[in-house]
Amino acid sequence: MSTKQPSTALTSRQQIAAVVVAAAVVGAVLAPSVYAATNDPDDTVAVVEIEGPVNAALADDVESELADIRANDSVGAVVLKIDTPGGAPVASERMYKAVQRTSEQMTVIASVQSMSASGGYYAMAPADEIYVLPTSTVGSIGLNAPAPQTGSPVQGPSGPDKAGGNEIQGWAERQTLADTFVDAMMAERGEEFEMPREDVAQADVYLGTEAVQNGFADEIGSLNEAVHAAATEEDLGEYEVDTRETGPDTGFPILLRTDTQVVAVHANDPGYGEVEPMGLTYVHVEAIPHVDTVERFSESDLDVDRGGSAAGTGATGNETARLSGGVGA
Repeated sequence: MSTKQPSTALTSRQQIAAVVVAAAVVGAVLAPSVYAATNDPDDTVAVVEIEGPVNAALADDVESELADIRANDSVGAVVLKIDTPGGAPVASERMYKAVQRTSEQMTVIASVQSMSASGGYYAMAPADEIYVLPTSTVGSIGLNAPAPQTGSPVQGPSGPDKAGGNEIQGWAERQTLADTFVDAMMAERGEEFEMPREDVAQADVYLGTEAVQNGFADEIGSLNEAVHAAATEEDLGEYEVDTRETGPDTGFPILLRTDTQVVAVHANDPGYGEVEPMGLTYVHVEAIPHVDTVERFSESDLDVDRGGSAAGTGATGNETARLSGGVGA
């Protein structure tokens, strides 16, 4: 039998567990009373951030987040925090359909920050209300395409030409896209617009104050006011706000290497971050800091129970890592 005293030193994994437990205790003590008061199933307002040009990657994220929200019984209302100049027609249509499906299940309010124009306006149109700031810019309902060249009538086939371009066919397709855009906006906000369809189709943009007057927006108000209005519409009472980012991460990742691979870590915290293996990269491997391990776990593993309400209800299941054994540990 050994006569040594039992060691009181914590292993690295035990230390990590201790930190998580300590965070849970601190959170329970310092968390606002709203967490203790939210016992109803619909006690969360989800704020979905839609920023930057509308493209396929943004549409993918918006569709995914809104689908998750619709399946989440704890979310009672949605606010779209929008700042986009518009973009691709197909991606705009996909986002429009996702917002439309969501508004059929719960209150959706759009809150325009700097701009929501063209495809961005298209995407948010199914919202129950549109909040703008006085200096926000909205509108531009139409298709961005080059004007036709003047000259003699175009010669050539009127049907599809798989061997080359067809100006007649191209213009017909663009006109169909433009008409679809305008038709959808008239269906969504025709009763609010203080102008005929022909004027709506002129693709003009309006400052927030003018937009409220002509029906392109409903209220002058901040993001917080939009959140409060959405919660009030659903009679949520006490509620928490779950902010969800969409679109690609534009920040530069931290590159780290283990004995077997190089990984990219998108981190806002020196200890934890989203991690993904790097594929083909042109880097000097010896210049990348080495770590002994990269421990992977789901964001849901970090959820903390706060008086019956889970923190981090917006966890997307993205892989998260804790780095140890080197620079950045």
